[in-house]
Amino acid sequence: MMSQQLDPIQIARLQYTSRASVINQLLQQLLALDPATAENALKSILTALTSKATDEEYKNWCEVTMRLLSMYDDSVVRNVLALRMKVASTLPKNLAERDQKIVMEVLNSLDESVKEKILKNLK
Repeated sequence: MMSQQLDPIQIARLQYTSRASVINQLLQQLLALDPATAENALKSILTALTSKATDEEYKNWCEVTMRLLSMYDDSVVRNVLALRMKVASTLPKNLAERDQKIVMEVLNSLDESVKEKILKNLK
């Protein structure tokens, strides 16, 4: 559904506020989908980012997503993170490793409150 018409790389290149706005809409859409559809949508986004984005573009995407996600209730954060980990585990090894490296770099660069909220729901 949403994955056909969106280009995560283009979104990652947007100015911060535009990027945050678009990613926020995507998060809302993702949360409204049934689990299988959400998984497929997220997989196409992660595949595009891990295989085509520069490190900077990928970090831009991750930073905004983590900041936005941290504003949701813990249960939502937990569900989104669980879905993301499930999808990341299905990526080819080289892409999964790149994903993990970028995610950790971004996570460690975030303000403490955002970082804490993400980490406590990463179980």
